[in-house]
Amino acid sequence: MDMVRSLGLVAVVLVVWMWLVHPRTPDPIREVAWWPVAQSAASSAEYEVLAPPETFGWRATSARVEPEPDGTVVWRVGYYTPAEEYAALLQRGVFPEQAQGSVDDWVAEQTRNGVAAERVTIGGVDWVRMEGDPTPDERRSLVARSGGTATVVTGSAPWSELELLAATLRPVAP
Repeated sequence: MDMVRSLGLVAVVLVVWMWLVHPRTPDPIREVAWWPVAQSAASSAEYEVLAPPETFGWRATSARVEPEPDGTVVWRVGYYTPAEEYAALLQRGVFPEQAQGSVDDWVAEQTRNGVAAERVTIGGVDWVRMEGDPTPDERRSLVARSGGTATVVTGSAPWSELELLAATLRPVAP
């Protein structure tokens, strides 16, 4: 019985030691250089690539250009917002005529099957607010379509931050 008590005491001491000596810290946010990716997208895409100014102050956590099997190109960049939420800009187009149904499928995927709500005008552009599946986090999206191109500003960020991101979008020179 003394041996069991001794082992229990050693286990308690080890647990306390591990808790105090190795505190859990959140993973640091890894920032990426997004502006060169935006310029690359502008060079390779057949549509007007939009992005915030190069000096945009939010921390970019991802940026990439993805060619799709139907010949379209997707440009995306994700940010960590001042409210410590996620916001992303995604663009895809120009969709071939035979792939017009795929634009709706792509928007549904990016907005987590978002349901259209109200229309808003931001920076002279008409956007549709969409509320998507809230699992695992809230999903709000702004969607604009122009000339066969779909632009989505989406994330768990509040509407005010998504609208701020949308308002900063300007064409990127290749």
